Amino acid sequence: MLSKLMLALIGLALCIPAADAAEHPEGPHHPALMIPLPGEFMHPPPPEDEEARKKWFEKAFGALDADGDGVISKEELMAALHKPPHHPDGDGEFHHPDGEGESDHSADGISAGDEGLTDLPEPPPCDDGVVESELSPQDVDVACASSESVGNLIFRTVCNMDPYRSVAISLPAERAADCFAIEAIRGSGINFEIVEESTGTSMFNTADGKHAFDTLVLTGGPSGTVYRINLLSGDTSDASITIRFIDHPTF
Repeated sequence: MLSKLMLALIGLALCIPAADAAEHPEGPHHPALMIPLPGEFMHPPPPEDEEARKKWFEKAFGALDADGDGVISKEELMAALHKPPHHPDGDGEFHHPDGEGESDHSADGISAGDEGLTDLPEPPPCDDGVVESELSPQDVDVACASSESVGNLIFRTVCNMDPYRSVAISLPAERAADCFAIEAIRGSGINFEIVEESTGTSMFNTADGKHAFDTLVLTGGPSGTVYRINLLSGDTSDASITIRFIDHPTF
């Protein structure tokens, strides 16, 4: 895990090659670790402005330290490295859990008829029985094809009717969730979000697109974290979606 001092050293290391390349554009270029920051971040202040530079690095650290525990875990670092640009116009894609097919989607949401989603089953009608059945893993020791994760296969279903529009993902300390995919879908115009319950921080929104969903990583942090999947819209009262993911120990 990375402390503030380590992040500052990384930042300085990144700045030095950049300055050297500017002075010697034809010289050798060495690999560097590039950590994306939110879009509102400007370039760091010049090295001679030490106070402003210190504040910039502290703000950058806070943007990466999602759970605010003062260190950057491997999961938080990987989430930052994989974070794609936010697309407020809804540009993006979703796909079948086995990776077959892709479909464009817009701010109008995703639909069961979209390419790559047409072969998915429909979720069961939402009731307390479905909620209870999803409290236990659907399977165990499941490997994720897109990461090193091996753990419990979890389903979470949300429907366009009260009280089933929102469902929790509770991650204990030192647990993580990734390998997110759509397991089942009914209806069209479906938009959903995943937020941290205590702060309301958005971890994912349908408008973020396929890549953001594929690379989404949630962590329990040092003391556990609760997230919520919220269904924001659907074309009919029975519109619903089942999301699957792997729950596993942190690496």
